[in-house]
Amino acid sequence: MNPSSRSFRSREVWPALFDGLRRRRLAFDFALTTKDGDPADLAREAVGRGFDTVVAVGGDGTINDVINGLFGPGDEQGRAAFGVLYTGTSPDFCGNHGIPLALETALDRLVANRRRRIDVCRITHRVFPDGPTVTRVFSCCANFGLGAAVARGANSGLRRRFGDLPGTLLSLVGAIARYGTPTFRLRLDGHDLAFPRLFNLFVGKGPRVASGIKLAVDIAPDDGRFYVLALHSLTKARLLALLPQVYTGRITRRFPPLFGRHLEILPCPEAPEVEYDGDPRGFLPAEIGLLPRALALV
Repeated sequence: MNPSSRSFRSREVWPALFDGLRRRRLAFDFALTTKDGDPADLAREAVGRGFDTVVAVGGDGTINDVINGLFGPGDEQGRAAFGVLYTGTSPDFCGNHGIPLALETALDRLVANRRRRIDVCRITHRVFPDGPTVTRVFSCCANFGLGAAVARGANSGLRRRFGDLPGTLLSLVGAIARYGTPTFRLRLDGHDLAFPRLFNLFVGKGPRVASGIKLAVDIAPDDGRFYVLALHSLTKARLLALLPQVYTGRITRRFPPLFGRHLEILPCPEAPEVEYDGDPRGFLPAEIGLLPRALALV
């Protein structure tokens, strides 16, 4: 349970949450996060104690960290089933998987305990520009180019002040104004690709990217592939004119996605950061592979 999700307002629902669990006669324990890294550590501890299902109570950042706690080094399958009681601001994971946001309905889904195995993506990247590498998993979308700057700006207070979608849109417009449009080079399933004047590279498993941004892609949670979509060869003025299509999903008509199972993204000094599932996470180069049907989702 993340007390700081939804700008520290998530705690307001905890009495109703505990009451709902007890009324449904579920055996449970809980733990609170206090700092970065806690969700993954607490999930590992729960697995070690023999819990069959681990539930993230928070936003997409908490969801990502808890999922990472269910995968050990080299694991091809999660070590416990995973559930969500959402108390964040941008429910991209829940939207991608049809998880209800209303507390009572979500609790009913947990009690029903219907499970579906879904794909996740494993990513390796640098922690610092010249530092060691880390290997993690993500379940929604990774972004390269504008992604880290947009997430940092939105998370710095714009979303709290203006709301999720307007705050992220303001951050996006500001990031575009400062961006340098480099060329990105990558290798998808062994094929070399180059995208000049790239603004953002989306790599994901679901159509909802972040804070209202979505892509009309033919993707399913368990179809054994991820999409790769590059917004490239644009001027800043043209991208700003196309922004409505980024929020309706129709941008894929102009930039059709590619699909694959293994991706390497080469270093790009002009735009080196890596962002996934809503937060800046590190630096290029990055390698992404698919873990098919790796997570049991309630």
